[in-house]
Amino acid sequence: MAEEDRSEANMAMIREAESKQTATKDSIFRIQRQLAETETIGGHTLEELRKQGSQMDDISNDLDKVSAKLDTSSSLQNTFDKWAGNWWGGKKKAAINEANAEIAQRNAEEMSKVKEVFEHETFHTTSRVWKASGLYLCTDSSVRAPDLFDPASQTAESNWMIDFGMTGIDAEGWTYAYDFATLNKPPFGKPTADWNCYVRRRKWRFHEKKAAGGGALTEVKERNQARLEKVRPAPTQAEKIGYVSRAQQAKMSASGLASSSMMSRSRGAAAADQDLDEDSAAGLQQLKHNDAEINAGLAQISDSLDRLGAIAGEMKNETVSQTKKLERIDEGMTRAGDKTAVVNARQKFLLR
Repeated sequence: MAEEDRSEANMAMIREAESKQTATKDSIFRIQRQLAETETIGGHTLEELRKQGSQMDDISNDLDKVSAKLDTSSSLQNTFDKWAGNWWGGKKKAAINEANAEIAQRNAEEMSKVKEVFEHETFHTTSRVWKASGLYLCTDSSVRAPDLFDPASQTAESNWMIDFGMTGIDAEGWTYAYDFATLNKPPFGKPTADWNCYVRRRKWRFHEKKAAGGGALTEVKERNQARLEKVRPAPTQAEKIGYVSRAQQAKMSASGLASSSMMSRSRGAAAADQDLDEDSAAGLQQLKHNDAEINAGLAQISDSLDRLGAIAGEMKNETVSQTKKLERIDEGMTRAGDKTAVVNARQKFLLR
């Protein structure tokens, strides 16, 4: 009778373990399917990014061709000036002045669209105070921005607000360093001023006017969200997979189904199996089979994560490359636009 009770207890524990193994296998299968879909999407996205990069190369090459043609046009205009007797270049100078005015106006309009700037200050060792050093573009901190606003006169109701979502800042949003070049290199300055910190900067962002109190409320929400994203811990791999612990095996020992006989790969495993009744032994074999499937599934998930990591790395490299290409395109468009303004202005003066 004791043997029957023991067998029944063993089978109850086996059924419980198998139920949890089944749930674990279901979780692994769902993760495998999701990873496969993510991998497919990632592959397609990477392919599209590469096509986009190729299109950027074509655009950049076309801009170079346009720039070369504009240079040819300028050279022909110089020749025409000589033929027309404009030896002193009076018309050319007037045209260039007009073109420069047009270029300056266009640049001013572009600058007026800037929504983020750095406020620079330098420390004067003689007076021992911080003094304003102007506003600079966040995209290129070597380029000075126009005086879009006065940082000293901004209030909680102003459109321009300090960006407290930045890392490494003090209570007023400042980051300190020896010089401004140091602020552009990791770790991008310090949140406190040391004895050798002679410059500092803070970031300002433009916000559209909202309803009464809306702007301040939005800013508070943005700050809180930024802080949450910094402190929220990433889920562990175990939490993502939902792998079931084998802790219940300890309870099996009391019923005669030792954990070593169920999961161990030791030399005594076969001998321990022989001590079980036929149903328990068969259930134990099924548990081992399930365990092997779980291990294989986890290995496949690991391989999928490795492939996704490789895809993510390629996407990052492509994004960095495209950022540089966009900068080159922007420079090419600016250069072509300036040359076009000069050629058009000269053409008008030549026809007068």
